[in-house]
Amino acid sequence: MRGRLAACSIALAVAALPGLARGNDFDQFQNARVAYESLNYELAADLFQGLVRDATPDDKRPLVIESRKYLAATFLFLGHAQKAEEQLELLLRAEPDYVLDPLAFPAEFGKTFAAVRQRLEKEREQRAEHDARSEAELRAEQDLAARRKRERLARLVELASTQRVEQVKSRWIALLPFGIGQFQNDDDGLGMALAVAQGVLLTTGLVSFALHEDLRDLRPTEDQLDDAELDESLSRYVNQISLGLFAAVAAAGIVDAQIRFQPRRSFDRPRPLPPDLKELELSVGPGTLQLRGHF
Repeated sequence: MRGRLAACSIALAVAALPGLARGNDFDQFQNARVAYESLNYELAADLFQGLVRDATPDDKRPLVIESRKYLAATFLFLGHAQKAEEQLELLLRAEPDYVLDPLAFPAEFGKTFAAVRQRLEKEREQRAEHDARSEAELRAEQDLAARRKRERLARLVELASTQRVEQVKSRWIALLPFGIGQFQNDDDGLGMALAVAQGVLLTTGLVSFALHEDLRDLRPTEDQLDDAELDESLSRYVNQISLGLFAAVAAAGIVDAQIRFQPRRSFDRPRPLPPDLKELELSVGPGTLQLRGHF
């Protein structure tokens, strides 16, 4: 009964698609079915092979699909298991969702059909996993390439916005007091300390010298003579000590500046970007990086 229903469905399909099958294909299929049901498997194999000989691997015509199914069963009964699996593989590749009627064929054929289906499904899963992995790797490579492009562009913008300056230093300047040599050596802390210390000592020495000179014009009385002598001695000692310390500190600063003298110094200085570079825009997509500017 099921065989007659399958034959009727093939007949309807052939009638509906006259351009897809030859006029005698259905008759040949019927003859092949008769040979198959009569257990004449050699004749059935020849007739079914004639029906699929010119079919492409992805041919989905019902006549071709049914012929492959019966040809696979015929090969299995003839002891050609590999040829049977090849036909079932072609059938399932063309129609992955094809359902086999378990009552129309022996259990051995059903097991073979199920094994081929399982193998193809596993291959499809493996292929899908491989494609997904390849796509992920490609996306990762594209993201890495895009990130490197962004980094290179950022570096270019950074280079364009800075200017490398090379400063030539002078040993003559390093001989000057008041921490000037330290400032030239970029030791601003020590330079400031030396400048303040030497300034205080020099100022003290000048003030004490001025006071000492003022004492020369004084004509103290006898009762003021002791105080005048004390003031003169104090101003003289303060002047000598302050100027001596000034000379010592100045010399120490000069020696330090000479020891740590560096002939050249390089540093980066901000540089205004040209107007066209100020309006650069980055546009990043999957595996792409675009640079746009408004001019």
